[in-house]
Amino acid sequence: MVPRLLLLLFLYSLVVGALWFYPLSDYADQLQIAAEKENTLRVEFTDKLGKAANINLLKKQRDEVAFTVEGLEKQLPNSTEMSGLLFNISQMGKGQNLQQELFKPDLPIFKQYYAIIPVTFRANGGYHDFARFAADVANLPRIVNLSNMTITPKPDGALALETTVRTYRYLDPSELAVQNKGPKESK
Repeated sequence: MVPRLLLLLFLYSLVVGALWFYPLSDYADQLQIAAEKENTLRVEFTDKLGKAANINLLKKQRDEVAFTVEGLEKQLPNSTEMSGLLFNISQMGKGQNLQQELFKPDLPIFKQYYAIIPVTFRANGGYHDFARFAADVANLPRIVNLSNMTITPKPDGALALETTVRTYRYLDPSELAVQNKGPKESK
């Protein structure tokens, strides 16, 4: 009886060992792959859960950005308001006792959503008159920049100012269509 039990125990161990190493070894590899996938999915879940928790904050930030953009859009005139803006700038120079020699709008420089309107401005006057003119331009509700300013003395004691006044405007829908069509045609 003892030899039979030993033989049975040996055969049982041999069958279990064969099943362990042969068919179950493939399952061990699959288990390892599944465990790695589980870790990856846990990391993704944690990341998405964090984003979902911050969705209200992100929506609030999006609304704030939209409000800021809307405010900035109001500072850009459209093409019909440009002539009035340029007239106001010209009148500001006259209002500060500047003797204007030149106020010449140049060709617009088109960008993707807006156009830059450079204006060559040349005037004579005193230093404080130039400063008040620059302050008036800075206080405009529209975006207007003074660039490339040069102030030179004149023989009669006055000063000569030459600057480029740059203002910006939104493109009209027809101009936007041309802008959007242009890059596609070049491709």
